[in-house]
Amino acid sequence: LWGLVNNAGRSIPIGPVEWMDLQDFTKVLDVNLIGVIEVTLQTLPLLKRAQGRVVNVSSILGRLSMIGGGYCLSKFGVQAFSDSLRKDMKAFGVKVSIIEPGFFTTAVTRLDLIEADLGRLWTRLPQDVQAS
Repeated sequence: LWGLVNNAGRSIPIGPVEWMDLQDFTKVLDVNLIGVIEVTLQTLPLLKRAQGRVVNVSSILGRLSMIGGGYCLSKFGVQAFSDSLRKDMKAFGVKVSIIEPGFFTTAVTRLDLIEADLGRLWTRLPQDVQAS
């Protein structure tokens, strides 16, 4: 295997931290971070054999946290995982790169989906949290 590109991603649920529960965080972390780690671990033996390359798609929000929920957390995690992997794989000739796209119109950035999910999160909040 000459190369692996980890490009799967999701942003929803996203919103203020107080509006989230643990399951909201894990939905995003499972895809954006745990998925990257899992696929990479499964392919490392083949990548090492070929002295291949891993390309992980992160985000500018992997450097600067601006929103709540698991998205920024997951992208910071991709950055850290990539940095560690790069050091670990150097001796085997495996290159590790990170792509940090800015804001592009994709399913991850569709405002209509984000707004709809914010509405869902708001309606499930207890009255005392809504009132605060």
